[in-house]
Amino acid sequence: MSTIVVALKNGVACIGADTMSSLGSLRQRAHHVVNKSKITKLGDTYVGLTGTTTSLVVMNSYFANPERPRDFSSTDMIFETFRHAHHWMKAEYFMATQPDKGEEYETTQFYGLIANPHGIFALYSYRSAQQFHKFWAAGSGRDFALGAMHTVYDQYEDVVDIVKAGLQASAEFDGGTGAPFEIHTCPLIAPAKSKPAKKTRRSA
Repeated sequence: MSTIVVALKNGVACIGADTMSSLGSLRQRAHHVVNKSKITKLGDTYVGLTGTTTSLVVMNSYFANPERPRDFSSTDMIFETFRHAHHWMKAEYFMATQPDKGEEYETTQFYGLIANPHGIFALYSYRSAQQFHKFWAAGSGRDFALGAMHTVYDQYEDVVDIVKAGLQASAEFDGGTGAPFEIHTCPLIAPAKSKPAKKTRRSA
């Protein structure tokens, strides 16, 4: 497994991940593996995925085609982006869509986190997304990361330090998480200022 975390503070979004892979009880630490990253950059958006490493390979391959639509600016647009991708994932990448017959919808097998100038988001296998105000975590070390980030969020001003705290707690206590960490930041888009209403003259 793995641990991926996102945080947002003082106008900066941040995403971080550990770099250790696991094959059952076999652990592959970063100094053994060249392609150890669990985060990819798509335009101005960072996406980190948990689970099988194949998911990141598939995502990079799919979005390598510039004609394929992508918009990660809101929960609705993230859903539409992966709704469109779902057909191609089945057709071109032989994605298994229904591991459980009790599923209400076909799954896209992606679960992870997103950070970009619009904020921080979680991506779920039904293609839905959630946006967060402060921080979130995904993966096997999620609970440890959430607890650590909750503890330090109000104390730390640098969002990178908040993300590091979550990853360090996960690496300390979760068997599927290991240092070193990969961390990326991006400034948020400043909200547009509303223009004052123009005064109209009334005729006498």
